[in-house]
Amino acid sequence: MGKPEAAVEEPIVARVVHRSVLVEQAPGRPVIKLMLNLAPQGRAFVAGADVAFLAPGSEAPQGLRRYSIDSVGKVPFEESVDITLYVRDHGVVPDRSTVSFLAELRQGDSVPLYGPFAYPFYPPMGSRSNMILIGAGCGVVPFRHLAHKIQARRLDWMGKVLMLEGDETGLERLYLNEPGVDQDQYFDGATQRAFDALKTRYSATAFDRTAGVQANVDALWRLMGQGRVYVYLAGYRAIAEAMDRTMSDYLRLPGRWQEAKEALIRDGHWLEILYD
Repeated sequence: MGKPEAAVEEPIVARVVHRSVLVEQAPGRPVIKLMLNLAPQGRAFVAGADVAFLAPGSEAPQGLRRYSIDSVGKVPFEESVDITLYVRDHGVVPDRSTVSFLAELRQGDSVPLYGPFAYPFYPPMGSRSNMILIGAGCGVVPFRHLAHKIQARRLDWMGKVLMLEGDETGLERLYLNEPGVDQDQYFDGATQRAFDALKTRYSATAFDRTAGVQANVDALWRLMGQGRVYVYLAGYRAIAEAMDRTMSDYLRLPGRWQEAKEALIRDGHWLEILYD
């Protein structure tokens, strides 16, 4: 799964009715809460679905940048809805223009909104599957609704879960979900608890936070080798491509990484959403 689908070509004009800074604890990484009012025009806006935005000067669909809807509320006595989403400034990435554009919006501003698009990630069917979540330059924010979906199933999860994030290859850091430090990733207590439930299933092979890329690469490949694995990848295409090169170099066998990846794609076990 790559670029956002182009099923809905014409954007809907949405108006900003609320803006606030939600998370300020992480220096340089504020999280902005936006509430947008719009007329649905027959489209189904639901929590968990994605909407997309286009920075001025960019072209659709290549320039579309997705954000997940956190909540939806129908406005009484109007044919409109309010949707809430979060914009997180995640530092230096290949293209921050859409992030900057949204972060600068103020109450009363209007913005073209594309979508909605279906949420791209679904949880494994069984509780014995292993999961690898990789945030390629975007952190683990895109996996918030996946964590909630898994928690809602109330399964006694038997598999391992490995969550990685990084701005160069997506593999630099293990996500530890620490209050305060990582609050700009989950935003609220319910999501923190959902990520905590996944964190208890981390692969112990990568639990040293100082270990770096090498240990994380080792853990990723070892977990993939145990079978019944689902890989979820979100972020920037250039960083995902750097991850592919890193894994290929690590394996030292031409085509080995691509072969393993393509096998997961064929089985529906490799799910991704990438931005240019």
